[in-house]
Amino acid sequence: MPESSVMFKATVNDLFIIMKEESDFESILEQIANKIDSAGRFFKGVSLNVKYRGKKLTKDEENRILELLVRRSGAEIRKIEEDIQEAPETVEYAPSHKKIKINKFYFKGIDEGPAKFYRGTVRSGQLVESKGNLVVIGDVNPGGEVIANGNVVVVGALRGIVHAGADGNKEAIVVALNLQPMQLRIADVITRSPDGKSSGNILVPEMAYVKDDIVYIEPFLPQR
Repeated sequence: MPESSVMFKATVNDLFIIMKEESDFESILEQIANKIDSAGRFFKGVSLNVKYRGKKLTKDEENRILELLVRRSGAEIRKIEEDIQEAPETVEYAPSHKKIKINKFYFKGIDEGPAKFYRGTVRSGQLVESKGNLVVIGDVNPGGEVIANGNVVVVGALRGIVHAGADGNKEAIVVALNLQPMQLRIADVITRSPDGKSSGNILVPEMAYVKDDIVYIEPFLPQR
C-alpha cells in the first residue's frame, strides 16, 4: 500500500488520521500500526481525541482502530469519531498532497484580526492552525506544518511547511527569523526554498509576500 494511504496530523489535543477512501481497511489498519511503532515515545502518556477523515468507517472498524491505538501507542484515547467540518459555502483546490477548504468570506488585510500564540517547537507530523494570525514562539521543524487565515510570524527557524492566507487572502505575509521552509504558500501561490539556501552563522529575518501572483522573499525591513 502506498505510504500516502494513511497520514497522521497531531495538534495539542487531537490526532487526525487521514485515509484514502479507496484503500482496503486491513491495509489501513496495518499502516496505522506501523506509524504508531515508528513514532516511538511520541504518544506516550498523551491524552488525545482521535478524528478520522477520508474513508468512511463502520462502528466495528472504529473500535478496531481505537483498540489498536490504546494497545500500542501508550496514549490515553478519549474517543474516536469522524471529523466533520462544518464550513458553509466553501470551494476546494488540491495543492501538493491534500485538499484544503477555503471559506468564501475570508480573513481580510494584514493588520487586523485575532492572533493565536503558540509557544514551543512545531515538530515533524504536528499541525498548528489559526483562523486569524499565528505567532509561533519557537522553531517549525522539517515535517511540521503551520496554517493561518492571516499572517504567520515565526520567532525562530521556519523549516517546515507554512500556509498563510489559507482562506484566499493574498495580502497575508510570512515572517521568520530564519526562513527556510520546505514549502511556503500564501493563499493559492506556492513556492519552495531553493536548494542549498543557507543563512550561514547570521540570522537574517525575512518576509515573504505575494505580488502579481509571485511569492517574493526579502530581508525584513520594519519601515516597509
